[in-house]
Formats: sequence, C-alpha cells, structure tokens
Amino acid sequence: MFIGKYDIKNGILAPMAGYTDIAFRELCKSYGAGLTVTEMVSVRGLVHGNKATSDLMRVANSEKPSCIQLFGNDPADFARAAEKLSCDIIDVNMGCPMPKIVKNGDGAALIKDPERAGAIVRALKNATDKPVTVKTRLGYETGNDGAAQLIESVAKAGAAAVAVHGRYAEQRYTGNCDLNKLKALAHGCSIPFIANGDIADVKAEPPFSAVMIGRAALADPAVFCGGRVDPFELARRHVALLLEYFDERYTVNQCRKFFVHYFKGVRGGKQLRDAVNRAENASDVRFALDKAQSGVYN
Repeated sequence: MFIGKYDIKNGILAPMAGYTDIAFRELCKSYGAGLTVTEMVSVRGLVHGNKATSDLMRVANSEKPSCIQLFGNDPADFARAAEKLSCDIIDVNMGCPMPKIVKNGDGAALIKDPERAGAIVRALKNATDKPVTVKTRLGYETGNDGAAQLIESVAKAGAAAVAVHGRYAEQRYTGNCDLNKLKALAHGCSIPFIANGDIADVKAEPPFSAVMIGRAALADPAVFCGGRVDPFELARRHVALLLEYFDERYTVNQCRKFFVHYFKGVRGGKQLRDAVNRAENASDVRFALDKAQSGVYN
C-alpha cells in the first residue's frame, strides 16, 4: 500500500496514548512494523511550543517513513502546526472517544462534522506537501454510521489514506469490532483503506489496503513478523530502549504498564509484576527479570 510516495509493506502500529512512545515504536519497528505512528499531539500545544508536545514528536532513526498524529479542530491551527513538523506523513486523529478530547470538539467529535474534517485536511494539504492520513471510527453513536460521510469529505480534500476502527466512539473499546461494516466502508472508499480493531494478523485481505494493530502489539510486538518472541528477551530490549530515551522514573512506570501484557499467562508473571511495581529504578526491574527467568518466582 502506498501513502503518497511511501510504500508500506507490513502492518501498521496504531497510535496509543501512553504506550506508543519513541521506545516502543522503535521496538515494534525492529520486529517488522511497516509504519509506526506517534501518540497524538495537540496542534494547539505544537503551535504554542509546549515542551511535552515536542517530546511526543521525537522519532527514531529507524522510523522511515515517520508519521506524527495530530489532534484538534481548527483548520488554521493545523496549517500552522504543519510548518513545524519534520516528519514524512501527517495523521489526523478523528476517532479518539475519550471525553476530555471529545468535549473540546476534537477526536471523534469530528465524525459529527465531516465538513470541518475535510477543511482540516485541506488546510494541511495547502500548508505542506506531506501526505495526510486520517484515523476515525464507524460513527459516534452506535448504529449512526457517520464514517462514510467523513471519509468522502477527507478524500475530496486530498487525504492519502484513511484508517477506521471498527467500533463506534460511544463504545470506546468494549464489544466487538464490526468487520462487516469495515468491509462495506472499504468497498466504497476511493483512497487506501486501513482496517483497525481486534486485529492480530498483519496480512491485509481485500478490500483492505492494510491493517493497523494496537492492543495485539502490546501483548507481543513480534506480531509484525508473525511469531512470538521470548517475553524476557522482549522486556530486556524494551528496558534498554526506554533508558536510551527517558529517565529511570519514566522507564520503571512504563515497565509496570507493559509487563502486564508481556507476562500474562507466564509462570511467575504475577510475582514479577509485583516486584516491578515495587521497583525504584531500572536495576530493580532487571533484577526482578533475572529472578523470574531463573525460576525463583515459580
């Protein structure tokens, strides 16, 4: 699948707030992810030079092409933000269902306003020659399929591709992804269509151009290369990458979140997670990994 001039040959890592930082993206890239996308970045924060926003936009050398996801609702803000970006692809979040995002008219709120969604893409296209993609959902309220109108609007405005999560915004992450509705949308889509939601296989079957993987990658980043990696090897690689980019406090906090996924069902996994929850630094985390792997927690 091509996004602009970029040939994306494998599954795409979904942007996930609090998880897809530069370290995890580089980890997934090393296991074959065809494209990695940053956590969503506020266009307002970007325009006003917020430091936290700058940290979110860091990309690894391995992220080729690189993709930064933006959120907001003012086309003028997006145009100004585009001038500050050095990535290869710009993605716009039009699907985040979280109340703190939606109440400001951002994220999934744009499903209700396809004209504004198109205006945002048009503003970006007028401000930059980078390809622009959109991530959204089936609709806002269950049964109200607003995605078709949004997709038509952003496609006419020049979007290079669209990714659709197969749930409604009000569902958040409950219930099941509706694959049939995703297929119906893909059949009627004039631009590359990326399927997202409950997907754990990188192979994209027609009518989908590609698949985007989120929670399955949290459990096993090797999903992108079709096999399961040893969780201890995975954890150690992740710790090393976290320390390359972040301080020890952040590293330990991320280990607490990710190890819940990496060691689910692994013998001694609960004791390992308990030890990491008590860890004060990265050395404590590595010591807990050594004990678990040697069988002390069995």
